[in-house]
Amino acid sequence: MVLATLGGMAASDTSLAVTQMRVALFRSMSSGEKSAMVAQMSEESRELARCGIRERHPGYSPDEVEHALHRLLVGDALADKAWPDFAHLRP
Repeated sequence: MVLATLGGMAASDTSLAVTQMRVALFRSMSSGEKSAMVAQMSEESRELARCGIRERHPGYSPDEVEHALHRLLVGDALADKAWPDFAHLRP
């Protein structure tokens, strides 16, 4: 089986033809379209992280979920300095 690559990463579940179509599609997109796609994927990944935090900590308030997410994004040391009142929270 030939592995398709996109940006140097091998995709074992994607054919070379499909990978080439995806590359052509990405190349045809404007910078704004690419930025919008990245922003949407970023927000979707953050929402998945929020769901995981809520699953692990059902008692967290919406604010606490956001601060736990910040802790995941920036790390414990910076989160503790930036939001000392929420240092007890764990993602």
